[in-house]
Amino acid sequence: MTTDHDTDPILRSVSRLQTLTPDEGRAERLRARCRARLRRRAPEKERRFGPALIAGLCIVYLSAIVHDVLRLRERF
Repeated sequence: MTTDHDTDPILRSVSRLQTLTPDEGRAERLRARCRARLRRRAPEKERRFGPALIAGLCIVYLSAIVHDVLRLRERF
C-alpha cells in the first residue's frame, strides 16, 4: 500500500525540507518590543469612541424596530 507521500512529488519534496527552530534570544527581544509598544498604545485605546459609536448604532437599530412594530400595529 502506498501513501500520498510516495506518489506525490510535491509532498515528497516538502517532507525533505529542514525544520527550523526559533532563536530564543531573538524571540525574546521581539516579545519585549511588542510588549513595550502595547504599553505605549494602552492610553490611546481609552480615548477611542468605539463603545459610544456601537451604543449609538444600537439605539438607531432599536428605534427602527419600534417604528416597524408601530407601523404594523396600524395595519391590523
